Amino acid sequence: MRLKLLGLMACTLATLPPSASALQMKKKAVPNGGIFGIEVANTDLSFYGRADHIVSVSFQEYTTGALIVDEVVIDMQNSNQQLRIYTARPPGSADVADRANRASVANSQNRGLDPSAASKLPIPGPLSAIESKVNNLTQSSTAGLVVKTYPATTHAKTVEMVVSSKDELLKFYTAFRTLFSGATVAATAGSSVDGSDAANTAAAAQGGTANVTINQIGGTVFVIE
Repeated sequence: MRLKLLGLMACTLATLPPSASALQMKKKAVPNGGIFGIEVANTDLSFYGRADHIVSVSFQEYTTGALIVDEVVIDMQNSNQQLRIYTARPPGSADVADRANRASVANSQNRGLDPSAASKLPIPGPLSAIESKVNNLTQSSTAGLVVKTYPATTHAKTVEMVVSSKDELLKFYTAFRTLFSGATVAATAGSSVDGSDAANTAAAAQGGTANVTINQIGGTVFVIE
């Protein structure tokens, strides 16, 4: 019975699309260079705000009991609304192994032992990928829908977006945090530039690799899947 189940899950994985990140950053996509945008692909979810009003951006992971939630929160100055971008999933075998390994390392440290020598559970490889795919498939009927339960899970003054995976969310958070900190990021594959970036546009038109970089949040539109 177990072999049949694994075979079914393998077939499911084979028929599903790859889980590569779909994050795009569109440079100079907003005519007003002081405004930035965040959109969730294939939905109507979007948020536009002033780049110079961003107070903080944070990432956290927590549990509601039944689900593990990964969440990015962006706070805006002089606004009574908070932007939350998150993904939720049932705890899986990789989560169990990760928590057990952290506890093992902490226990070794508390006992004065070498934490690198602590026994560890293997993080599941292909099985974890299959598990993730199946979870996404079973949740597809509500994909992209924000569920609010007042006042238990949220409050009225939040703008909320749901994205496809923790990996996608972390890629967005890393890029957004880097720009917010004043550094430059390389635009991801599939990202676009406008005609004012002549060198990059010409390289792309000639079949070359455009060296697209983004150096500010203002004017940029982030498209998350």
